[in-house]
Amino acid sequence: MVFTSKIKEDALVACGRHCCICHKFCGTKIEVHHVETKGDGGGDTFANAIPLCFDCHADMSSYDHNHPKGTKYTNLELIRHRDNWYEKVKNNIGLANKDEIVETDKNIYKVLVKILPWDGSIKFLRTNDFAGIFERKELDDIQNFAYQCKNPAFEFIDPDLEGLQLQLLGNVSKFMQCFARQTFHTHNAGYSEVPPEWRIGQPERFNNVVESLNDSAELICEDYDNLVRTATRKLGVLPDSMG
Repeated sequence: MVFTSKIKEDALVACGRHCCICHKFCGTKIEVHHVETKGDGGGDTFANAIPLCFDCHADMSSYDHNHPKGTKYTNLELIRHRDNWYEKVKNNIGLANKDEIVETDKNIYKVLVKILPWDGSIKFLRTNDFAGIFERKELDDIQNFAYQCKNPAFEFIDPDLEGLQLQLLGNVSKFMQCFARQTFHTHNAGYSEVPPEWRIGQPERFNNVVESLNDSAELICEDYDNLVRTATRKLGVLPDSMG
């Protein structure tokens, strides 16, 4: 058996068609997953359903128990992610049209574009090729953004905006992890690079790291653009850094 149309509908309404893990708005690109698999006795019930985007849904079946890498989601973790997101959507309608919601989110938005302006780290990520040497201070904005996200008050009330911000944070975190592990300081103070000796001795490794950094940078810029455009449309304000 599979979930009934009513259960799927209830789950999709409860999540606002956002993924319950990464909070990305999915539209039609969403699937309703069994928290406890059918093979383990999971039922086709609303309590056992969790809406996921295609990428997060793929993670559910990609974990190899024979060669474990990373940390698998537990059923309880999935339920907590789902219930927390359902509660957020329930308490805040998808479009920010209440005065108090709009004013709060405007303030959050102003903080966002102040610590992460379009012409700072974002501009650098749009134009830089990580095959070369780069100045670490160019990444200060995204590091400040990731730090600010630890503040529980730095959260949009509107679930669409919060979902986009969390998606941006996720890609910033992936980029910073790769940066921390795969780049090293140069002899010039304040500069880093992917080790140039890899280009000759380990060309595949060099190319993979550079591609990973460049691809992550592109995703960050796409997420940033989507968040700013959506916030500008919903909140009716332009960033102060439009100059």
